[in-house]
Amino acid sequence: MHKKLASGVYLLASLLLLLSWGSAAKAEFIVTVMGPEAPADKRYEYDRAVVELALTKTGAKFGSFTVRDTPVGQNTRRAMIEASNNRHTNFIIKASMSNDLPESLAIIPFPVDLGIVGYRVAFVSEKNKEALSRVKSLEDLKKFEVIQGLGWLDTRILRHHGFNVRTNAEYQPMFSMAALGRSDLFFRGANELLDEWEAQRSIPGLAFDEAISVYYPLPRFLVTARENTELIERVHEGLLLAYEDGSLQQLWEDKYRASIEFANLGARKVFRLENPFLEGLDPSWQKYVYQVGSELTQ
Repeated sequence: MHKKLASGVYLLASLLLLLSWGSAAKAEFIVTVMGPEAPADKRYEYDRAVVELALTKTGAKFGSFTVRDTPVGQNTRRAMIEASNNRHTNFIIKASMSNDLPESLAIIPFPVDLGIVGYRVAFVSEKNKEALSRVKSLEDLKKFEVIQGLGWLDTRILRHHGFNVRTNAEYQPMFSMAALGRSDLFFRGANELLDEWEAQRSIPGLAFDEAISVYYPLPRFLVTARENTELIERVHEGLLLAYEDGSLQQLWEDKYRASIEFANLGARKVFRLENPFLEGLDPSWQKYVYQVGSELTQ
């Protein structure tokens, strides 16, 4: 009798322990985001914050989560390959949308930068800054060589419109290339200008242009491997909730407003280009494009 009772107690304790382990395992929802490419690289801080916001908004429904970064040094092109192969646990990255992303990736149809990154402003040398002040037409601008990252959609858009674009696999050296005049213009989003200027201004000869901006529609969506179905559902639902209650817009303002004001778009000649790689993309993303004021109405 005592042996049976002891056996029953042992089985019950074992069952409770297994249930506890299962519950703990389910609670730990791990998500991997893009880490910085270089120590001073702040480009992915907002992306991480957006993902964390979306996961937090859906916590009551889906449970707790842990967000991890990829190791420092991975570039955008490599990250896209690893996302396609689902190399990291629930790896999710931001991608400029086009109609030819890998079929292995699922798109979460929400423009997390709210469209602002389509306003491009340039890091330049002091010499080229002076020359840009004399640009009157798009044809004048095309006389300058542009440097952009390998695998960036910007490269294809600019080449489509007749710009001479060279590419580089690494982010950090492109600032020095612009400063030294080894390439003329290093285009960045207006929302990225201030952080990058503060991080890179010690580079001898580096300046940023204040005369022109190039604009093309450049919605950036979060993408992940198709098999990450819970992540896709959870992040999409969380983004919509965060937009609806205004917390996403507040995050955007906190991160990007100072840079947009610093870029002073209203004082620039804005050259508007089409993005030919959006053909076939559902245009519903356009309703989420943030209206930041008169500086974007030229």
